[in-house]
Amino acid sequence: MARIVRILVAATCALVATVATAAGPAVAGGAAPLPRQYRMVPLAGVDGERAGAFAMNDSGQVVGQFETASHALHPFLWQRGRMTDLGVLESGPDERGMARDVNTRGDVVGNSDRGGRQRAVLWRRGHLIDLGDLGSGSSYASAINDRGQIVGTSWTADGEPRGFIWQRGRMRDLGVGGFTQPLDINNRGQVVGWSGRGVEGPQHAFLWQRGTVTWLTTSTMSRATAINDRGEIAGSVTDWTTEPISRAVRWYRSKMTYLGFLPGGNASGAIAINEHGVILGSGNVAPFSLEEHAFLYSRGTMRDLTSAGVPAEVAYGAHDINNRGQLLIALAIYFPVRDR
Repeated sequence: MARIVRILVAATCALVATVATAAGPAVAGGAAPLPRQYRMVPLAGVDGERAGAFAMNDSGQVVGQFETASHALHPFLWQRGRMTDLGVLESGPDERGMARDVNTRGDVVGNSDRGGRQRAVLWRRGHLIDLGDLGSGSSYASAINDRGQIVGTSWTADGEPRGFIWQRGRMRDLGVGGFTQPLDINNRGQVVGWSGRGVEGPQHAFLWQRGTVTWLTTSTMSRATAINDRGEIAGSVTDWTTEPISRAVRWYRSKMTYLGFLPGGNASGAIAINEHGVILGSGNVAPFSLEEHAFLYSRGTMRDLTSAGVPAEVAYGAHDINNRGQLLIALAIYFPVRDR
């Protein structure tokens, strides 16, 4: 699963390395080999200039946001070639909703507006459930695991944005402090994301488990975007005190591995990781260039997906990879073509 997040891409070049050693450790369990080619299947029926697809489960169910005929933004679930409008909490001129994540059961989380405020919501078996808030009336849900645990962000009565976990019908503050944005939760209940003094200020990647917070790096800018059930974490770091560059990274067992850059590029970011340890990300292909290509990283190798049938122009829409190796990029699923 992957969350709605983009990595700031900028600056120079780096070799694959780790914090502790010169070479990266082996991927837990051995990551799967990368397919040579992909076949694209567009998400038929997902329309509108502001449409976006953000997460996908192993059954190929996709969730996101589309633009209705009346130009309202609604959440959708796409499966087997058909899109379903999930509906919103409140109808009217300002109605709005977004689906951000889906688990293997087909439970969907995101947000929908009510009374002029954004609300964290759960769509389950045809029902739309308001998850509540931490005191301000505003919240949104970012991710859900297969146990039904949900994480997201809510504002407190004092106006402070805090990370929350929702389980068994109750929302509670993660206790991380600062402006906290949880981005993923695995089936062990481990939560990753970032926390800081605001969107524009320093941001620090964290791992939360059983009430304990672990800061993953001391870099001035870092984000943990996804975590699998093995505890492998994908994200990015930027140290503005030394080199202002974004680097895709993987954390595992307290070690951080730099994944490197695409040929010719000098910036990268990791977006999603599956249970095989395969990481989906994007990076530029020339110094300080805004042109990005999507990539996969596995077993110490980074592969530019333009060589596997993924157009360069859709790299900005790279969002998810499931355990079948299918990729969610822009408004399409890319299916791996296996060697015969």
